[in-house]
Amino acid sequence: MFGRREKEYYEIAPKQLEEIRQFYKKLGYSDRQIKRLISRCFGAEIRSAQNMIYRDTWTFYRQQEYRKNPIEAIGSGRFGAPLMRSATPMMSGAVPEVMEDAVCAPMMSCAAPSMGMALQESAVPSFPQQVEFNTAETNDVPENEEQTPLDAPQAIFSANVNTASWSYLRMKISRSHPIDKSFVRIEEILNSYGYELKTPKDNDVFSVTSERGDCPWNKDNELLFIGIKGRKAEESVRQNLVLLVDVSGSMNDEWILVQMSIAAIVSKLKDGDTLSVIAYSDETVTVAKNIDGGDRDACIDAIMSIDGIGGCTYGSDGLENAYAYLKENFGENDNNRVFIFTDGDFNFGVTSEGGLKDLIYKKRETGIYLSIVGYGENNFKDNKMETLARNGNGNYTFISDPDDILDNLWEKLVSNLVTIAKDVKISVELNPKYVSSYRLIGYDSRKLTSKEFYDTEKAVDGIGSEHNAAALIEFKRGEATKRYSSRYVVSNAKSRDDEFAFVEIHYKSPEGKDLVMTRTITAAELDSSDSKNVSAASALAAFGLLVKDSEYKGSADKALISELLKKEYLPANDDAYSHFGIIKKYLG
Repeated sequence: MFGRREKEYYEIAPKQLEEIRQFYKKLGYSDRQIKRLISRCFGAEIRSAQNMIYRDTWTFYRQQEYRKNPIEAIGSGRFGAPLMRSATPMMSGAVPEVMEDAVCAPMMSCAAPSMGMALQESAVPSFPQQVEFNTAETNDVPENEEQTPLDAPQAIFSANVNTASWSYLRMKISRSHPIDKSFVRIEEILNSYGYELKTPKDNDVFSVTSERGDCPWNKDNELLFIGIKGRKAEESVRQNLVLLVDVSGSMNDEWILVQMSIAAIVSKLKDGDTLSVIAYSDETVTVAKNIDGGDRDACIDAIMSIDGIGGCTYGSDGLENAYAYLKENFGENDNNRVFIFTDGDFNFGVTSEGGLKDLIYKKRETGIYLSIVGYGENNFKDNKMETLARNGNGNYTFISDPDDILDNLWEKLVSNLVTIAKDVKISVELNPKYVSSYRLIGYDSRKLTSKEFYDTEKAVDGIGSEHNAAALIEFKRGEATKRYSSRYVVSNAKSRDDEFAFVEIHYKSPEGKDLVMTRTITAAELDSSDSKNVSAASALAAFGLLVKDSEYKGSADKALISELLKKEYLPANDDAYSHFGIIKKYLG
């Protein structure tokens, strides 16, 4: 498809190639199928080379065997502009993005500097090789403030099922790269951890687990842990999936990880499931339609048919096509879902964050869900992907290595795929008889007003099968007084002496029925509760407050976190990939 480049290839160290082989073996692929999957990736051959170093970044450069002609056209882009290829390999055999990407004629920003001019003047980039460009984007949202229960009776927020912020942070720490604090969302650090939560009873959709603990970074305060666990969904739900793959130039170095990610999803499909594959760059192309998920060889054929040529990123067109196709093939009782694999660098069509929000928000009513799988580091558009997920019945994760794929896409696939509740909004109301002040930790971009909480038309995130959601509230004991006066409104503390907090969950069934679940937490049960979950959450929160450089971090520093990691309540598993293993690496 698109106009294939000839004789492109990846060179990979033998050890790396063997790890890819073992990855596919763990997914359950046969030796014959594995041989195909490791032979080619998105139109380029995969070669084992003894002289290649092991790349722990898992980022590989497509290389080319060049012809004698210095420049040759290899096709045309969306507007007929020639797609060019350089005659001389640069940067130790790697083809830099500015030279390899397709030229999108009206939009020179897709390949800077101007491709034609650069090739005529010199085959060497004009910028110093040691310069590392960083165009990553995210939203820097103000943190939640401290409140009193009399001024703000409820801490209200929408459920956050995403794990991208934690995965991205884990990558930065693993590679010893600087951390941009605006990428840190503490609720995603908390929610990505596996707590020991109660299982929902009988026909309940959720269970609520509550614990109290001391606040390590502020000795005058305490912590309230609220853990919500979703029930297990029916395993017989049919999957109707469209995989939307970004094959534009900015994704060039990530394609092997993308192919491995797609293979992980495919490995979970069964007879009767339906798979379709769409690829997009300057244009959108259907690679495969209506493949039976149980036909593993046909699915591999689809994976092997994906090709990439670079070019601009017409993401909005790809999304429109994916949703239109699922609408045509919509199954009333199916999990109808679009998976998009991208770095979020939409630079053609609808590109603004606001425009993408409007585009995807209208798609919510279709009953089609959205899963976003992000890639990249220095060109990673976190803000756009988080916006798409938050407004499109979606969830969002980030991939930087095979461990991320196994953890986020393979082992947790059921939670990602089968939605048990839509538009999940959570309120925690604290009794001012016991709490003088409080602050919700994280959920800074997820906080809701009372009006939004009670508005059944307000759309927010859903929760998947057996998914865990955690919230941590820092509070100060004592009877609350109003901090801010009001001329006409007078608030009085509740007289319910036994109640410490009241949890209220508003949500919709997958069919759209409005439902409410409530849970009262008494002071007695809270004081006698276990502290296993709140202790782990407090260590994770202290770490999040530190790397975010939060104004509320109090005494949280590396020494404090190091002491918290020595506590006996923490799990023994602290390998390099685990939460506490990553924190130990950060501490140095």
